[in-house]
Amino acid sequence: MPVWFEKLASIFSKTGQPRTLGLALGGGGVRGLAHIGVLTVLDRERIPVHAIAGTSMGAIVAAAYGLSADFDRQRLTQQVMDLGFTPPLSRGLSEQDREGWFEHVRRFLDVERFLIDSMWGWGPFEQKVVSDALDKLTSGKKLQDSKIPLAAVATDLLTGDKVIFKNGPASLALQASSALPGFFPPVKHEGRLLADGAFVDLVPTDVVRDMGVKVVIAVDVDQETKAVDITNGLQAFLRAADIGARHHKRHHLRLADLVIRPKFGVHVDSFDFSKAELCVEAGLRATAEALPKLRRLLTLSPQTLGEQPKHTF
Repeated sequence: MPVWFEKLASIFSKTGQPRTLGLALGGGGVRGLAHIGVLTVLDRERIPVHAIAGTSMGAIVAAAYGLSADFDRQRLTQQVMDLGFTPPLSRGLSEQDREGWFEHVRRFLDVERFLIDSMWGWGPFEQKVVSDALDKLTSGKKLQDSKIPLAAVATDLLTGDKVIFKNGPASLALQASSALPGFFPPVKHEGRLLADGAFVDLVPTDVVRDMGVKVVIAVDVDQETKAVDITNGLQAFLRAADIGARHHKRHHLRLADLVIRPKFGVHVDSFDFSKAELCVEAGLRATAEALPKLRRLLTLSPQTLGEQPKHTF
């Protein structure tokens, strides 16, 4: 056991006030596999996690972690890979051809995103395919069956409200939290029409803070990029929406005590699962770099903690 951990345990025993740790895991498609790297480092360093709130892929990784009896990086990665969330048209392509296909999709979505529903219905993934995959991932368990408290964030498309799942079937919560319009069908539940939580809370720091933890670590796997070219009104509108979402995300990140931003080195498309291991490794590196700050945060008193400047990696 590391010396610092024994010292931390001693502090806890004397004060009776452990600095509980909560994770806010953001959405981002395959980039969200970086969360597995984050959890790998925390597990290796024996840093306990007391609650996790996740959005989209962040929610999926959180549930796969919380509902598993033992943590295993390779198994967790394979479980998420086995979901089969690669767009059907890109399957079977070589890596070079796949890169070209994703570039084609990017151009298509930039120009004709609003026409997807009329062309594909709700998207290329059928509801049953999605629900069956998530049922397998969660083994039919409920969120409250997790070894630590979990929360999954979704968006009500009818009201614009943020919907937080903490109980009930894990598969339903994950399907709602990750239902990206145009690709995955929204989820009808209790009079709501639920879709990807990224539209209201990409990195749900506020949600995990409300779960009672003392230290909040946000993991932001978003890749913010500069627009290459804007040539029409639709592109301008979509870019403006993207900028608005980015500023909304930054507001939530200010609620975190530490923000971990994995560096991927290359552009990673949301559905390009050929880069899964690259994303896990990015999470490993970023968390390893953040460890000194994280350890310090965990040993601060509650009063001192609120006075500390925020840190980003």
